[in-house]
Amino acid sequence: FALVFAAIASTGSAEVSKPDISFNLNVGHDTAGGTLGGVEPRIKWQSPEGSVAGFDYQGGIDVTVSDVKKTPDATVWGKLKRAIPDIGTFSIRGEMDANEREFLDVDIQASGFGTNLQLTGTADLQSTAVAFDKVQLSKSIDTLGGTLSLNPKYDLSRNIPDATVGYSYGPTSFKVDAQKQKLTVAHSFAGKNKITPSITAGGDFSLSYSRDVAQGKITTTWTPDDSIKVQWTDGGWDATIIAPLEGYYNTNSGIKVSMKRTVDVPL
Repeated sequence: FALVFAAIASTGSAEVSKPDISFNLNVGHDTAGGTLGGVEPRIKWQSPEGSVAGFDYQGGIDVTVSDVKKTPDATVWGKLKRAIPDIGTFSIRGEMDANEREFLDVDIQASGFGTNLQLTGTADLQSTAVAFDKVQLSKSIDTLGGTLSLNPKYDLSRNIPDATVGYSYGPTSFKVDAQKQKLTVAHSFAGKNKITPSITAGGDFSLSYSRDVAQGKITTTWTPDDSIKVQWTDGGWDATIIAPLEGYYNTNSGIKVSMKRTVDVPL
Protein backbone atom coordinates (compact mmCIF):
# COMPACT_ATOMS: atom_id res chain seq x y z
CA PHE A 1 0.00 0.00 0.00
CA ALA A 2 2.77 2.42 0.93
CA LEU A 3 4.79 1.35 -2.12
CA VAL A 4 1.89 2.26 -4.40
CA PHE A 5 1.76 5.84 -3.12
CA ALA A 6 5.54 6.10 -3.17
CA ALA A 7 5.41 5.20 -6.86
CA ILE A 8 2.58 7.69 -7.44
CA ALA A 9 4.51 10.44 -5.66
CA SER A 10 7.41 9.91 -8.06
CA THR A 11 5.12 10.45 -11.06
CA GLY A 12 5.85 13.61 -13.02
CA SER A 13 3.47 16.52 -12.48
CA ALA A 14 2.51 16.46 -16.18
CA GLU A 15 0.94 13.04 -15.65
CA VAL A 16 -1.09 13.89 -12.53
CA SER A 17 -4.81 13.58 -13.22
CA LYS A 18 -7.44 16.10 -12.16
CA PRO A 19 -9.89 15.28 -9.35
CA ASP A 20 -13.59 14.69 -9.98
CA ILE A 21 -15.74 17.08 -7.95
CA SER A 22 -19.48 16.53 -7.57
CA PHE A 23 -22.38 17.53 -5.33
CA ASN A 24 -25.00 15.04 -4.22
CA LEU A 25 -28.34 16.74 -3.60
CA ASN A 26 -30.53 14.48 -1.42
CA VAL A 27 -34.21 15.18 -0.78
CA GLY A 28 -36.64 12.93 1.07
CA HIS A 29 -36.92 10.47 3.94
CA ASP A 30 -33.24 9.45 3.80
CA THR A 31 -31.86 12.99 3.61
CA ALA A 32 -28.54 13.42 5.40
CA GLY A 33 -28.98 14.84 8.88
CA GLY A 34 -25.76 16.84 9.04
CA THR A 35 -25.34 20.61 9.05
CA LEU A 36 -25.35 20.66 5.24
CA GLY A 37 -28.77 19.01 5.09
CA GLY A 38 -29.09 17.06 1.86
CA VAL A 39 -26.03 18.59 0.17
CA GLU A 40 -22.93 16.38 0.09
CA PRO A 41 -19.83 17.70 -1.68
CA ARG A 42 -17.63 14.85 -2.91
CA ILE A 43 -14.09 14.82 -4.28
CA LYS A 44 -12.66 11.74 -6.00
CA TRP A 45 -9.16 11.48 -7.37
CA GLN A 46 -7.22 8.60 -8.82
CA SER A 47 -3.77 8.48 -10.30
CA PRO A 48 -3.04 7.44 -13.86
CA GLU A 49 -1.99 3.80 -14.18
CA GLY A 50 1.74 3.30 -13.87
CA SER A 51 4.12 0.36 -13.94
CA VAL A 52 7.02 -0.66 -11.72
CA ALA A 53 8.90 -3.98 -11.43
CA GLY A 54 6.37 -5.71 -13.68
CA PHE A 55 3.35 -4.54 -11.66
CA ASP A 56 0.73 -2.02 -12.75
CA TYR A 57 -0.20 0.35 -9.94
CA GLN A 58 -2.90 2.91 -9.22
CA GLY A 59 -4.20 4.74 -6.17
CA GLY A 60 -6.83 7.24 -5.20
CA ILE A 61 -8.73 9.25 -2.60
CA ASP A 62 -12.48 9.63 -2.04
CA VAL A 63 -13.73 12.39 0.31
CA THR A 64 -17.37 13.20 1.15
CA VAL A 65 -18.54 16.07 3.40
CA SER A 66 -22.02 15.85 4.95
CA ASP A 67 -21.51 17.68 8.26
CA VAL A 68 -19.10 20.59 8.74
CA LYS A 69 -18.94 19.79 12.46
CA LYS A 70 -17.51 16.33 11.80
CA THR A 71 -14.43 15.02 10.06
CA PRO A 72 -15.22 14.29 6.39
CA ASP A 73 -15.60 10.66 5.35
CA ALA A 74 -12.36 9.90 3.54
CA THR A 75 -11.07 6.71 1.93
CA VAL A 76 -7.60 6.13 0.53
CA TRP A 77 -6.90 3.15 -1.73
CA GLY A 78 -4.05 1.62 -3.67
CA LYS A 79 -3.89 -1.32 -6.08
CA LEU A 80 -1.17 -3.51 -7.59
CA LYS A 81 -1.90 -5.75 -10.57
CA ARG A 82 0.20 -8.12 -12.63
CA ALA A 83 -0.59 -10.09 -15.76
CA ILE A 84 0.90 -13.58 -15.96
CA PRO A 85 1.34 -14.64 -19.61
CA ASP A 86 -0.77 -17.61 -20.73
CA ILE A 87 -2.29 -17.95 -17.23
CA GLY A 88 -4.21 -14.89 -16.04
CA THR A 89 -3.91 -11.93 -13.67
CA PHE A 90 -3.17 -11.31 -10.01
CA SER A 91 -4.10 -8.17 -8.06
CA ILE A 92 -4.11 -6.88 -4.51
CA ARG A 93 -5.99 -3.80 -3.35
CA GLY A 94 -5.77 -2.01 -0.03
CA GLU A 95 -8.37 0.46 1.21
CA MET A 96 -8.16 2.54 4.38
CA ASP A 97 -10.53 4.81 6.26
CA ALA A 98 -8.42 7.95 6.65
CA ASN A 99 -10.06 8.56 10.03
CA GLU A 100 -9.18 5.07 11.34
CA ARG A 101 -5.71 4.46 10.00
CA GLU A 102 -4.93 1.41 12.14
CA PHE A 103 -6.86 -0.95 9.81
CA LEU A 104 -6.50 -1.73 6.12
CA ASP A 105 -9.13 -3.61 4.11
CA VAL A 106 -7.45 -6.12 1.81
CA ASP A 107 -8.87 -7.52 -1.43
CA ILE A 108 -6.81 -10.18 -3.24
CA GLN A 109 -7.98 -11.47 -6.62
CA ALA A 110 -6.54 -13.99 -9.06
CA SER A 111 -7.90 -15.23 -12.35
CA GLY A 112 -6.68 -18.00 -14.59
CA PHE A 113 -8.00 -20.69 -16.89
CA GLY A 114 -11.50 -19.24 -16.72
CA THR A 115 -11.70 -19.29 -12.92
CA ASN A 116 -11.67 -16.29 -10.57
CA LEU A 117 -10.61 -16.38 -6.91
CA GLN A 118 -11.25 -13.58 -4.39
CA LEU A 119 -10.00 -13.39 -0.82
CA THR A 120 -10.94 -10.44 1.42
CA GLY A 121 -9.93 -9.50 4.93
CA THR A 122 -8.54 -6.83 7.24
CA ALA A 123 -4.96 -6.04 8.19
CA ASP A 124 -4.23 -4.64 11.65
CA LEU A 125 -1.34 -2.26 10.99
CA GLN A 126 -0.41 -2.05 14.68
CA SER A 127 0.00 -5.79 15.23
CA THR A 128 0.86 -6.47 11.53
CA ALA A 129 -1.69 -9.31 11.59
CA VAL A 130 -4.04 -10.10 8.70
CA ALA A 131 -7.41 -11.77 9.26
CA PHE A 132 -9.21 -13.05 6.17
CA ASP A 133 -12.98 -13.24 6.44
CA LYS A 134 -14.32 -14.33 3.05
CA VAL A 135 -13.16 -16.44 0.12
CA GLN A 136 -15.07 -17.13 -3.08
CA LEU A 137 -14.61 -18.76 -6.48
CA SER A 138 -16.47 -18.02 -9.69
CA LYS A 139 -16.55 -20.10 -12.83
CA SER A 140 -18.63 -19.92 -16.02
CA ILE A 141 -19.14 -22.96 -18.21
CA ASP A 142 -20.79 -23.01 -21.64
CA THR A 143 -23.11 -26.01 -21.72
CA LEU A 144 -26.45 -27.14 -23.17
CA GLY A 145 -26.62 -24.06 -25.38
CA GLY A 146 -26.35 -21.66 -22.44
CA THR A 147 -23.97 -20.61 -19.65
CA LEU A 148 -23.70 -22.23 -16.24
CA SER A 149 -22.29 -19.98 -13.48
CA LEU A 150 -20.88 -21.44 -10.27
CA ASN A 151 -20.01 -19.22 -7.30
CA PRO A 152 -19.10 -21.09 -4.08
CA LYS A 153 -18.30 -18.91 -1.06
CA TYR A 154 -17.12 -19.39 2.49
CA ASP A 155 -17.38 -17.00 5.44
CA LEU A 156 -14.13 -17.69 7.29
CA SER A 157 -15.01 -15.55 10.30
CA ARG A 158 -18.27 -17.40 11.01
CA ASN A 159 -17.51 -20.76 9.35
CA ILE A 160 -20.57 -20.51 7.10
CA PRO A 161 -20.51 -22.03 3.59
CA ASP A 162 -22.57 -20.47 0.80
CA ALA A 163 -23.00 -20.76 -2.95
CA THR A 164 -24.96 -19.37 -5.85
CA VAL A 165 -25.64 -21.32 -9.02
CA GLY A 166 -26.96 -19.67 -12.14
CA TYR A 167 -27.89 -20.68 -15.66
CA SER A 168 -28.71 -18.41 -18.58
CA TYR A 169 -30.19 -19.42 -21.90
CA GLY A 170 -30.98 -16.67 -24.37
CA PRO A 171 -33.11 -13.98 -22.73
CA THR A 172 -33.87 -16.09 -19.63
CA SER A 173 -31.71 -16.72 -16.57
CA PHE A 174 -32.09 -18.65 -13.31
CA LYS A 175 -30.20 -18.16 -10.05
CA VAL A 176 -30.29 -20.18 -6.84
CA ASP A 177 -28.88 -18.67 -3.63
CA ALA A 178 -28.12 -21.46 -1.14
CA GLN A 179 -27.73 -19.23 1.94
CA LYS A 180 -30.93 -17.27 1.35
CA GLN A 181 -32.69 -20.37 -0.04
CA LYS A 182 -33.96 -18.20 -2.84
CA LEU A 183 -34.75 -18.82 -6.51
CA THR A 184 -34.72 -15.90 -8.94
CA VAL A 185 -35.82 -16.04 -12.57
CA ALA A 186 -35.22 -13.16 -14.99
CA HIS A 187 -36.60 -12.85 -18.51
CA SER A 188 -35.84 -10.03 -20.94
CA PHE A 189 -38.29 -9.18 -23.71
CA ALA A 190 -38.95 -6.51 -26.32
CA GLY A 191 -35.37 -5.28 -26.07
CA LYS A 192 -35.67 -2.93 -23.09
CA ASN A 193 -37.88 -4.83 -20.65
CA LYS A 194 -37.17 -7.40 -17.94
CA ILE A 195 -39.44 -9.23 -15.51
CA THR A 196 -37.91 -10.88 -12.43
CA PRO A 197 -39.93 -13.02 -10.01
CA SER A 198 -38.22 -14.54 -6.95
CA ILE A 199 -39.32 -16.88 -4.19
CA THR A 200 -37.71 -18.27 -1.04
CA ALA A 201 -38.07 -21.67 0.61
CA GLY A 202 -40.18 -19.94 3.28
CA GLY A 203 -42.69 -18.76 0.68
CA ASP A 204 -41.62 -15.09 0.50
CA PHE A 205 -42.33 -13.81 -3.01
CA SER A 206 -41.52 -10.65 -4.93
CA LEU A 207 -41.97 -9.53 -8.52
CA SER A 208 -39.88 -6.90 -10.26
CA TYR A 209 -40.35 -5.22 -13.64
CA SER A 210 -37.73 -2.93 -15.17
CA ARG A 211 -37.51 -0.93 -18.38
CA ASP A 212 -34.45 0.79 -19.80
CA VAL A 213 -34.84 4.50 -20.53
CA ALA A 214 -32.54 6.89 -22.38
CA GLN A 215 -29.89 7.24 -19.66
CA GLY A 216 -31.03 4.84 -16.99
CA LYS A 217 -33.75 2.47 -15.85
CA ILE A 218 -37.17 2.38 -14.16
CA THR A 219 -37.71 -0.56 -11.80
CA THR A 220 -40.94 -1.44 -9.99
CA THR A 221 -40.86 -4.12 -7.28
CA TRP A 222 -43.97 -5.60 -5.68
CA THR A 223 -43.63 -7.46 -2.39
CA PRO A 224 -46.99 -8.96 -1.32
CA ASP A 225 -48.25 -7.88 2.11
CA ASP A 226 -45.42 -5.36 2.32
CA SER A 227 -44.85 -2.61 -0.23
CA ILE A 228 -44.43 -1.40 -3.78
CA LYS A 229 -41.11 0.23 -4.61
CA VAL A 230 -40.37 2.32 -7.70
CA GLN A 231 -36.82 3.40 -8.50
CA TRP A 232 -36.02 5.67 -11.43
CA THR A 233 -32.44 6.39 -12.42
CA ASP A 234 -31.86 8.73 -15.35
CA GLY A 235 -28.48 10.32 -15.88
CA GLY A 236 -27.49 12.02 -12.63
CA TRP A 237 -30.99 11.62 -11.15
CA ASP A 238 -32.04 8.84 -8.77
CA ALA A 239 -35.59 8.87 -7.41
CA THR A 240 -37.14 6.24 -5.12
CA ILE A 241 -40.76 5.86 -3.98
CA ILE A 242 -41.72 3.25 -1.38
CA ALA A 243 -45.43 2.76 -0.72
CA PRO A 244 -46.56 0.28 1.96
CA LEU A 245 -49.60 -1.78 0.97
CA GLU A 246 -51.18 -0.96 4.33
CA GLY A 247 -50.98 2.28 6.28
CA TYR A 248 -49.83 4.33 3.28
CA TYR A 249 -51.84 7.27 4.65
CA ASN A 250 -49.94 7.42 7.97
CA THR A 251 -47.53 10.30 8.50
CA ASN A 252 -44.59 8.33 9.88
CA SER A 253 -45.03 4.99 8.11
CA GLY A 254 -46.71 6.07 4.88
CA ILE A 255 -45.37 6.70 1.40
CA LYS A 256 -41.68 7.62 1.39
CA VAL A 257 -40.07 9.59 -1.41
CA SER A 258 -36.40 10.35 -1.86
CA MET A 259 -34.51 12.00 -4.71
CA LYS A 260 -30.81 12.30 -5.38
CA ARG A 261 -29.05 14.40 -8.00
CA THR A 262 -25.33 14.23 -8.72
CA VAL A 263 -23.91 17.40 -10.24
CA ASP A 264 -20.41 17.16 -11.68
CA VAL A 265 -18.13 20.21 -11.53
CA PRO A 266 -15.77 20.39 -14.54
CA LEU A 267 -12.19 21.51 -13.92
